[in-house]
Amino acid sequence: MNTTARVVAILAVLPLLGAGVAGASAAEPAASTPASTSVSTSVSMIAVPPVRYFARPDVEATFNHQRKSESLFDSNYGSESFRVKASSRTKVLDAEIHLEWTDVIYVTKGSATLVTGGRLSNDTTPKTFPDGTPFTETKMGSSIIGGESRRVSVGDVVVIPAGTPHWFKDIDGPFWFFNVKTR
Repeated sequence: MNTTARVVAILAVLPLLGAGVAGASAAEPAASTPASTSVSTSVSMIAVPPVRYFARPDVEATFNHQRKSESLFDSNYGSESFRVKASSRTKVLDAEIHLEWTDVIYVTKGSATLVTGGRLSNDTTPKTFPDGTPFTETKMGSSIIGGESRRVSVGDVVVIPAGTPHWFKDIDGPFWFFNVKTR
């Protein structure tokens, strides 16, 4: 499946994932139940990755930072790698450029001004992650100079290609969004 087909498939399910999430609250530990399968073709059996399910309480716990990571799921399907994140902002964070990942964002709660394009100001990119591994895929800055500003709110979808500076500011929050990162 190529990147465009993956993005279309992801966009088709994002409204279902976000439906009703904004209004409830829960704090249960995350859980998913993988169930692998295979598909028979005229040539051979193809292993299909398991379905991953994340219940509303798990998703909300992630949005509310009650889990260690924003990531709900990190795949490793070779060239089809992607991540599904339940991200939230209550304050302005640094601007960023992802060198390899395209962000597909679906807003589920709150609103913010999204600035895209332009250039990063005041490089704030860390040299390493807290565990000491090099921090190389994302460049960061305190803000963006230039660029295009647009207000994003519940129900909006934005696709930010790899290499594009982006930054959320003027946050009316909490601001929650699903972020599917794909290569």
